Amino acid sequence: MRATDNASGITRRRLLLTGAAALGAGLAGGVAGTLYWASNSTRFLAYVKGKRNAALGALARRVLPLEGRRLEVSFGDAIQRLVAAGVISPAKFRRLYAKRGGLPPWVARLFEQASAEPITFSFQTAPYLLNLLWPLGMATRAGFNAKSPLNGPDVHRYASTGGWLLGRAPRGGEYFNRVAAVDMNAEQEGRVLAVAKRCYRPCCNNSTFFQDCNHGSALLGLYELAAAQGADEAALYDMGRIANGYWYPDEYLEMAYFFQEIEETPWERVPSRRILGKRYSSISGWQQNVHRPLVNAGLAANTQFGAASGCGV
Repeated sequence: MRATDNASGITRRRLLLTGAAALGAGLAGGVAGTLYWASNSTRFLAYVKGKRNAALGALARRVLPLEGRRLEVSFGDAIQRLVAAGVISPAKFRRLYAKRGGLPPWVARLFEQASAEPITFSFQTAPYLLNLLWPLGMATRAGFNAKSPLNGPDVHRYASTGGWLLGRAPRGGEYFNRVAAVDMNAEQEGRVLAVAKRCYRPCCNNSTFFQDCNHGSALLGLYELAAAQGADEAALYDMGRIANGYWYPDEYLEMAYFFQEIEETPWERVPSRRILGKRYSSISGWQQNVHRPLVNAGLAANTQFGAASGCGV
């Protein structure tokens, strides 16, 4: 979204350019904090503590297991290409994470060598993956970006572009659609576009194709990597479900609870494409079709959730 709020039908969000030290929502708590979250400390679980807590704890471990979920996709040399083009400055990355205990070795290695290691989403890795995939989705050159809502004079004014502070250029918009970071053919680009247009996230009402925030760019980058490595549409949806879950844990746990209690459908049986659609994964859809029914049924607190993970820096 653009940096300025207005009264249009598209939800707007302020661009919070508060400095690189704040980059990477969810990192402040570290590994201990994320494990504590997973055990018993989400806002949603806090509301339902008591006789239902054990059941919800089990549900949380099914939806977002502590050991994480491994994807059939790797970074290859994509991060090295971003470094070579200036989209990622390893020095800026290291300075940022020096304040948070330093970069994990697996992240540091990506700046210097290609990786065939499958990407694994977990509470520990999700914040780092957000900041690695974000510049990838923003900068990767693809034919469909010619029709992107970001492609125009306002390219610097979105949280995804203006908010990227870890490259050589002062604004990430300088790199939008400029770098051959992922090699996709026309069929693969078409597959990414088809899925990206149908996938949403509970921080706004825009699809992943409209990569207006860091999460949107990151998910697009993941789709581009995966499609280039042969993933079909079904696999892309499944990957999006996993990534969104670890980036928006409260909203996705509550969604799983909705399907279990209201729809009487186990989370594992709900198609990923349905979960990622506008009805459930956009902020307005989530509030109206997930949170509100649970509130009405007395199964959730009457509190406005959504966008908990933050999209600015």
